[in-house]
Amino acid sequence: MLKKEKPMMSVTAIIQSAAAHHSWGRGLSLENNLSLNSVGPQSPLEMKPDTASLTVGNFSPGGGPNSPGSYSIGGHSGVGGKMQSATSPYPPNHPLSGSKHLCAICGDRASGKHYGVYSCEGCKGFFKRTVRKDLSYACREEKSCLIDKRQRNRCQYCRYQKCLQMGMKREAVQEERQRTKERDQNEVESTSSFHTDMPIERILEAEKLVECKTENPVTEDDLTNIYEAADKQLFQLVDWAKHIPHFTALPLEDQVLLLRAGWNELLIAAFSHRSVEIKDGIVLATGLVIHRGSATAAGVATIFDRVLTEIVAKMREMKMDKTELGCLRSIILFNPDVRDLKSTQEVELLREKVYTALEDYTRITHPEESGRFAKLLLRLPSLRSIGLKCSEHLFFYRLISDQAPIDNFLMDMLETPTDQ
Repeated sequence: MLKKEKPMMSVTAIIQSAAAHHSWGRGLSLENNLSLNSVGPQSPLEMKPDTASLTVGNFSPGGGPNSPGSYSIGGHSGVGGKMQSATSPYPPNHPLSGSKHLCAICGDRASGKHYGVYSCEGCKGFFKRTVRKDLSYACREEKSCLIDKRQRNRCQYCRYQKCLQMGMKREAVQEERQRTKERDQNEVESTSSFHTDMPIERILEAEKLVECKTENPVTEDDLTNIYEAADKQLFQLVDWAKHIPHFTALPLEDQVLLLRAGWNELLIAAFSHRSVEIKDGIVLATGLVIHRGSATAAGVATIFDRVLTEIVAKMREMKMDKTELGCLRSIILFNPDVRDLKSTQEVELLREKVYTALEDYTRITHPEESGRFAKLLLRLPSLRSIGLKCSEHLFFYRLISDQAPIDNFLMDMLETPTDQ
């Protein structure tokens, strides 16, 4: 199959000289940055700004060449008492290109005034979800975490406190919800067009495209079969990502970075959902069932048990469907905290669109479960925690010989035209 030649970067030359697509390494450099902190006991509807922690020290939003200067977290003043506006990083026809305001929460370019404060789409969506879903957070540090453009997703507690401190109004979210209540009641109960920019039916199609084919399932988990399953898992992952809306519109280097950062969590979520009908086993991409005995022999029985109890059992209990699974995996994929991304803003907006699409979907399909959206999001911290452990010694990856860097494999696969 011919590949489209692109003068992308030096790794392309390496790709062109690679002998095969099917060999890849276990020495993977992972950047798992999905940030969902522990849920704490305090409701955001009752929380007040923690002024003791938010008025100490200086804050430099963005921290880069476009930083507006040094600001006090406890107020709105900047250098010289005025917010300095940076040169727009957006093209003239971009919706944010004309904005002269910065987000009061993280220092990114504001998209407008939301809930009483100039803020970006990311902080607007975060505040709205927190209030609407009555989410509670806990800070793992000392309630004084830096909230800027690059680190705004690291601590949800401090980010919410910053929203309140800078003047975001909880009642504004409630009023907005009341205005849309009548419209929501008249919605047609269809799952095809919840969000025109992030069509949820395409996310479902991506999941169905790569679902396990078990017409001739493999039942023996010997070394050769595990090689084949591990190989197919990564091929399916790239194929899946290429069918997620807007992913292939991102720069090729960003596609590689996002997949490299989230591959373990994405695969764990996929084979966990595939395994909900199996007792004490995990079903891989070829239909191969890995039982606890194999995990014990590989020295990863503890991780294996965590996958079964924290992921598989919870998916089974709440009867998570493929659309919900696809949205959770898309949230993992669109991780704006991955280092060296060229299109951080675009990735952040895509993640927000998936959040919105999933929230709308659960509201329509499960009207009796008001907390289902939040319950789904609570699976993400477990996936990340287990993913970090699995990245060190997930048994069917540690068995693969280290012959080709994963970056080369991903770049090669992403440059290959997608079969329609």
